[in-house]
Amino acid sequence: SFVYGLCDYRSRRDLWKDLIFNARLASFVPWLILGDFNVSRFPHDHLNGSPRVSKSMSELNECLKSMEVDDIRSVGRFFTWSNKRTGNFAVNKKLDRVLGNWEWHKHFNHSLAHFHNPGVSDHSLVSISLPKFRNSGNKPFKFLNYWVKDDRFLDIVRRVWVQRPIGNPLEAVLCKLRNLKRELKSVFKKSILSSKMESIRSGIEITQANLLLNPSEAALLLKEKHLLSKLWKFKEEEKSFLKQKSRILWLRLRDSNNKFFHRSVSALHHRNHIGRLQKSDGSWACSPTEVEQVAVEHFSGFLGEQGPSGSDAFRQVYSKMLSEDQKALLGRSISDEEIMDAFWALNPEKASGSDEFNGFSSGMCGAL
Repeated sequence: SFVYGLCDYRSRRDLWKDLIFNARLASFVPWLILGDFNVSRFPHDHLNGSPRVSKSMSELNECLKSMEVDDIRSVGRFFTWSNKRTGNFAVNKKLDRVLGNWEWHKHFNHSLAHFHNPGVSDHSLVSISLPKFRNSGNKPFKFLNYWVKDDRFLDIVRRVWVQRPIGNPLEAVLCKLRNLKRELKSVFKKSILSSKMESIRSGIEITQANLLLNPSEAALLLKEKHLLSKLWKFKEEEKSFLKQKSRILWLRLRDSNNKFFHRSVSALHHRNHIGRLQKSDGSWACSPTEVEQVAVEHFSGFLGEQGPSGSDAFRQVYSKMLSEDQKALLGRSISDEEIMDAFWALNPEKASGSDEFNGFSSGMCGAL
């Protein structure tokens, strides 16, 4: 759908009502909305603009919230409109947007909006590309927090942690983490929650159908209770899994917000994908091969350079030196209490580190 918002915010209210009405009709199909909304969403959408959210901005955001749509990933010009003036009279805003509903994000989550140079217009041109998804290979190991509630988890960690690897303490810890990763992948590799829950739901349906014929049979009642308990357990695991993937730290759960988390995971995955990169000459690399080449050339350009060597060159760059007391403080031994405090201070909900274990798993291992 193509949108044009009128200049006066009161005149745009009919547009917001029409969009909300159509959003209900299109809630089960992919829907893309683009055009000139004639209003920004946030204060940072204005170059040197007011830091406050105006009434017209609030009305747009309320409309988009009711529609359950969000901006698709974009490249190119951020400010899409300019009054073509200079100095203190120059105004730049992001008035043009490309929005997708959740069905669009689910089916076309690698779509890309490219805002081009405006040319003779005061608005940027926009084009939408739908690149094919390319699987980059095997998925890396990710520690899932709900594993710790499994009866087998602590036994696995203890079995790995009693091993005595050869090497200094740091190498020993890294070796144990690698072994633990291998054990966890082996034990939980077939842990597909959706298929398990579907199987349990089928079992509940069959059991409850049999209960219609024999309402008081103790074995069937006990089986139904057992299946419902297992289903609840898997739903809690799914909620934990989706929360961890979505990385939403500010939300305090009151119910099973799985629909919300599914959408957040989809949006996060959508933002993390790099569809195209701008080259040094201003042109764009669009294919996966070109994007990889531009990224490698960019980092090789300055990571491959040799810097100044020798203590004199070092002092020229870093004039401040540590005092003897500071050196002694940094060189002192570390107590077990400090190590434990560092483990427990890790945020359990943050993304995993280079060893692919997050703060939650590190705290569990540290306790052992």
